Amino acid sequence: MILFKFAFITDTHLYLNAPQNFASGLQQQKNSFALYEKLVEQLNAFEPAFVIHGGDIVSGGQSFGMSTAEFEATLDGAQQLGERINAPCYYIPGNHDLHPETGSKDDYLAHFSINGMGSISFVRENIRFILLDSQEVPEDLTHGYISTNQLAWAERELKRARDYDQEVFIFSHQLPFPSVEFQGVGSRVANSAEVLEITAPFERQILAFFCGHLHLNRVFREQGMLCIVSSGIICYPMMWRQVIVYPDRVDVQSVPIDLPDVLAESEAANPDNNPYLLGRDRDLNFSIQRGALL
Repeated sequence: MILFKFAFITDTHLYLNAPQNFASGLQQQKNSFALYEKLVEQLNAFEPAFVIHGGDIVSGGQSFGMSTAEFEATLDGAQQLGERINAPCYYIPGNHDLHPETGSKDDYLAHFSINGMGSISFVRENIRFILLDSQEVPEDLTHGYISTNQLAWAERELKRARDYDQEVFIFSHQLPFPSVEFQGVGSRVANSAEVLEITAPFERQILAFFCGHLHLNRVFREQGMLCIVSSGIICYPMMWRQVIVYPDRVDVQSVPIDLPDVLAESEAANPDNNPYLLGRDRDLNFSIQRGALL
């Protein structure tokens, strides 16, 4: 019996009227709105209870040369496309959702926050979802940072989950902590040691962390906690995650965007690197066992 389904999408990197594709054509900004339109179509066919966007909704920040006008117009377009999803969509900010000239998060929050903040939590079928804002930084620094105040809030949420015998999913744009493969600070939040300090005591509650940022598929464990890194929509392999929750397990399946010509153009940019981005079979489709609290 399926309890509910949700989708995790990330790194759409929308750029309205993009002047070029970036990363030598790997990133398909000129097709970014077509990709998102097709994604919305596929999401609606999946019929999730809700969708979580892992950040880098647009191509702001420091890397793409967006003007203020382009940034604001792209945010408007992203919001309008998101409203076509036939389910609630919860957003967390990525480093490229910051204003390209001022580094501010205000425009992002005006378009996508629910409570005026970048973080939020909610409960569904005795699973607590904790969405972290890892962009508590003055500008796009590539790496993330989570403030002491937000970490204290997250710890309170984890304690509530423990008190109510709830399992937990946690979401952030950057990796919450390093792995053997990803050690550099640019891949994660800078204060990952503090994140581990507050989350490790709740290992039994935490089913998994979801994040994006790295534009590839990986699944690994750190201090017993599962971390699921999802590829970006903007570049090969252009996948999103279907997450199906059962009483005894959670099935995670990776689904490509059904725009073969755009995928082929991205795929041709650096063929030797494609297996690295795609990941192994175990990074694409897998199950998470539930019931550790029993």
